[in-house]
Amino acid sequence: MNHTLVGIVICTLLLTNVSAVLGTLEKKGTNNEKPTPFVFEKFFEQEDTTYVILDTHQKNEAPCGHLVGPNLAPNPSFEEGDTMPTGWTYDPNSTGIYHWDSAFAHSGMKSIGVTNITNETFYGFHWTSDFIPVDYVTNSYMLSGWFKFIGTPTHYQSAFLFKQEYDENYRLLSGGGYLYEYTAEWKKSYNDTSHMNDPEVKYVKLELGQEHWGEQEPDSSVEVRFDDIYFGIWNTVPDTPTIAGTTHGKIRTLYTFTFTTTDPNQDNVTYQINWGDNTYQTTGSYRSGEEAKITHIWGIKGTYNIKARAIDGHGAQSDWATLSVTLPCSNNIPMDSFWAKLFERFPHAFPLLRHLLGY
Repeated sequence: MNHTLVGIVICTLLLTNVSAVLGTLEKKGTNNEKPTPFVFEKFFEQEDTTYVILDTHQKNEAPCGHLVGPNLAPNPSFEEGDTMPTGWTYDPNSTGIYHWDSAFAHSGMKSIGVTNITNETFYGFHWTSDFIPVDYVTNSYMLSGWFKFIGTPTHYQSAFLFKQEYDENYRLLSGGGYLYEYTAEWKKSYNDTSHMNDPEVKYVKLELGQEHWGEQEPDSSVEVRFDDIYFGIWNTVPDTPTIAGTTHGKIRTLYTFTFTTTDPNQDNVTYQINWGDNTYQTTGSYRSGEEAKITHIWGIKGTYNIKARAIDGHGAQSDWATLSVTLPCSNNIPMDSFWAKLFERFPHAFPLLRHLLGY
């Protein structure tokens, strides 16, 4: 019996605690005359957390993913340049009126805009970025940006954020994007390429502008403004893992639990596990869909909530999965019934011994 007690004490002393480190958050200001309230949504709790600025009206519409690496959009807030924003051009032969000034800005001092849309306009007017190298086979990409209308359209006029795709010889292959309806306040749009895997695509050009659909004459005085453009690698978070294993057992018994998840990008994953008894564990790397079999032992009776989440190679974290495990009785040790009867007769005696034996 003495050897058993000594072993329990040693195991108890070896249990360690690990604290999660949370990233810090710094707010970005605006310089609108009537600034639109916006919030910062923290996607992941880790030191190199990525943050996405979200309009309060779009907070619940943000895509579930993780931005990886730098912003590839040139001069995204349009602060740099001389007679034109660095990295952006427009068709000088069009009848559109292109603005680059400080009259409106979502952040910083400047933004770009386009107006003077007419019925004769076939494809609208747009600002175009420089060529941006991409690898659609290896990566998915996200295009996002803030836009607003100056003036109220009398007929259907839309803002658009497009991307045009080119091969290695800069030949146009395809393109696409989304049209956005009227909004008087700054609003954020999202356009991802998670469905694209064309190996011929080597470059992308971003296009921001205004279009008109329909036979009625549009209001040529209406302008669409753009600011804070993002284009970069977009990594989808792993699926919430499953936890398989016993839900009822005995203390001082080693149990094996199986953790499994799928990563949409087929990245390898690790698992962070909270065993519910103030012990934590980070596993090694596993392939997407591969089973991770991890063992654990509890020394005290009770109900424990196992929590686990998957983290891919880019640091994107899944939601937490949980499994409840109840350990109602101690393992088969000599004289177990004796101790049970003794503690039942003297419920307030021997508190330390009661704790070590799991009663």
